[in-house]
Amino acid sequence: MNPNIFNNKKTKQRYLDYAFKIAAKRKFEALIKAGVIAPHNVSKIRFYADEHATATDGRYELREALEQEFKIGTFNWKWSVFHEPIFPNLQSVELHFCDSKSLALIRAADIIANRIYFCATSKDLNSLRGRKEFKLIELP
Repeated sequence: MNPNIFNNKKTKQRYLDYAFKIAAKRKFEALIKAGVIAPHNVSKIRFYADEHATATDGRYELREALEQEFKIGTFNWKWSVFHEPIFPNLQSVELHFCDSKSLALIRAADIIANRIYFCATSKDLNSLRGRKEFKLIELP
């Protein structure tokens, strides 16, 4: 990862939004592969995320990036490749920012994120590998 990403708040937020989008996509792909989700039956997706900064220096904000990934598809200009949307009948993507004081699931996500962060900063990610509740994804 380029260390300069974290020198600018807006660039950092754009990267964190990218990480959120890719993690969601990988999980949806795994659920589709396992037969839990039928992609043609998905017409609406709602995301609930902890409140955080939303301004980025990128072209899209998080909701638009999620919609692009799941509803419209994305084009990788570097490799000249189009990635089809994984939900062809998707009508809408909603994104709700929530206060963790109000929602137990957001607090639970905070606890998990803090555990992963602790393991990462302690250089102990191996303790998370192989556990089914954690799927580590390496991003550029």
